[in-house]
Amino acid sequence: MTPKRYTASTITDDALDALYDNANRGWRRGDEWKQRALAAEAAVERVQQACHELPYAHARRILAALAQHEENSSK
Repeated sequence: MTPKRYTASTITDDALDALYDNANRGWRRGDEWKQRALAAEAAVERVQQACHELPYAHARRILAALAQHEENSSK
C-alpha cells in the first residue's frame, strides 16, 4: 500500500503535528550521535596524549591500533 501523500490543502493538523514530531525526534537523535562522536574523538585524543608517557614499544602498538581503527571506520 502506498502511503498517503499530503498537500498543503489536504494535510490535517494532527498529521502535520505527527510530521513535526517525527522530524524533531530525528534531529534530537542526530544531535545525540554528534555528541557521542565528539566525546569519542576527545577520548582518542586523551589516549594519544597519554601515549607520550609510555615506553615507546607500548605507545607504538596503541597508536597503531588507533590508526587502524580510524582507517576501518572511515570506509
